[in-house]
Parts: sequence; C-alpha cells; structure tokens
Amino acid sequence: MRPQEQQPAVSADQTDLGEAASKLRALSGQLTRRLRAASEGDGVTMSQAAVLSRLNRQGPATTVELARAERVRPQSMGATLSALEEAGLVQRSPHPSDRRQMIMSLTEQGHRKIAEGRRIKESWIVQALRDQLDDRERAVVIEAIELLGRLTEDN
Repeated sequence: MRPQEQQPAVSADQTDLGEAASKLRALSGQLTRRLRAASEGDGVTMSQAAVLSRLNRQGPATTVELARAERVRPQSMGATLSALEEAGLVQRSPHPSDRRQMIMSLTEQGHRKIAEGRRIKESWIVQALRDQLDDRERAVVIEAIELLGRLTEDN
C-alpha cells in the first residue's frame, strides 16, 4: 500500500487573503463600470478615452508608440486617432527626426475633455461618499484609499 500523500495545508490567512483579493478585483471592476457609466454620453469610446488619458499622462507620442502601449495594431490605433482628430481632441505634427512619422498630442479641447470627464467621475464619487456612508465609514474609506495606493506603488 502506498503511503498517503499529504497536501500542504492552506492557512486561514491565505484563504482570507485570497477571498480579499477576489473581492477587491470584483469591486475594482464594478467601480470602473460605475465611473464609466457616470461619464456616458460624452461621445468618446473606451479606447478613445484610454488614448486621451495616455497622451495626457505621458505626453505626445507616435501612432506606433500608442498602439504598443494600448496593445492594439497600429491600423486600429490609426482609426482611433483619426476619430479623435476629427473631433478636435488631438492634433498631429511632424516627427522631429523621422519624416515618415507623425507625433500625436492633445489639443486644448482634448485637455478640457479630460478635465470634464474627471470632474464628472469625481463628482459621482463625492456624492456616493456623502449620500451612502456615515462619517466613520467615510473615514475608513479614506484610510483604505491610502493603503490601496501603497499596494499600487512601484517598489
């Protein structure tokens, strides 16, 4: 008879952490969907919003750089950028060292669009915190925000 193989025991801490991770992942998705819904009707698709946000955070970039960063084909990024350019949210200018490429950057209207989207989303959060939580619960959420921020920092 073969000796019974023992499985390593999973500690209660590991189970709790796994459950917490699962809940945090799900909540993160729900929050993202709620914030997206709060700014629906702004005429910008999710992929366009991602490009606007990236240009805002990282500055001007080529189509290829943006496609690589967003993990899409350059042709798809080209279509996204064309729609944004037609809407007056981005502009193209010649690349300083490579005449074959263009540099895409936000227009003033693009900067305003990003600021307005943030304002709408943050207003939704303020209202939710004010209307759905009491003072103690808001303090807990504010503390949790700081702690979650530490989890996302690069070490």
